Amino acid sequence: MRITHNIVFALSFLLAISFAGANEDLRIADSCYAARALRANGDKADAKNAKIMKEAYRKAMGDSSVLESATEGYVKTLYFCFRFVQFDEKKRQLHLDTLMQASASAYEKFPKNKEIAHIYASTLSMWGSERNVLSSLKEGIAGKVRDVATAAEDWQILGRAHFVLPYVPLLLSWPDEKLADKYLTMALEKNRKDIYNYYFLADLRYDQDRYDDAMDLIVQGLDEGVRPGYVLEDKRARWHLKELWKKIYYKHKDEISQKHLEDSEQIKKAIEAQRAGKKK
Repeated sequence: MRITHNIVFALSFLLAISFAGANEDLRIADSCYAARALRANGDKADAKNAKIMKEAYRKAMGDSSVLESATEGYVKTLYFCFRFVQFDEKKRQLHLDTLMQASASAYEKFPKNKEIAHIYASTLSMWGSERNVLSSLKEGIAGKVRDVATAAEDWQILGRAHFVLPYVPLLLSWPDEKLADKYLTMALEKNRKDIYNYYFLADLRYDQDRYDDAMDLIVQGLDEGVRPGYVLEDKRARWHLKELWKKIYYKHKDEISQKHLEDSEQIKKAIEAQRAGKKK
């Protein structure tokens, strides 16, 4: 009887250690993810840190008590690595396929997790755009993006899909610029800290020939600065805003207000100062 009790105690102790280890893996992975911009070279993240967090999240996924959190962290890490960790361009499709498989599996397990849904919808969009557009449409990729984004109330992805996807009768008839406007406006109202919300709506305004409105959004987005927890993401979003500003300023300078001409001078000075700082 005493031997049985000792065996049960020993098994319980081993289980506790294994669970603690998995949770420790999650803590390590989350810490690495929070520090994902450390030791970055320009807009390229440190590959060693990325490898550590991927492996730690994978190990943490072995603990059912933290499976959803670990799975979310894992697909967010794969998505981050695809965007910000340098790799051989010849292996781009392989990396994208891995991200696609992981995010699809994660979404199937946790369809109500909005972070996972965002990654899955984003990955579907990238995966579809990397292939032949008509083939992707025939396979229903665009419809999946719409359905996943709608279910998750991800207005940024949904609005962007309505804006960039082509209207193809019989294959894809639902993209609608009015809905793009509606959803991208909702995305910005929902989260004014995400600089991509300013960029996506400004890009739509540019397409609508509303250059002053686009400039308003560019200035607002740049004024947000860079969030401590999203350094690489926000730096890239700011780059997109500046590239859009260049198109407006150099092609449509005569069509923007005096205020935005003055704003443009400030943006030019900021870009020049940034370039000068890089040369030092």
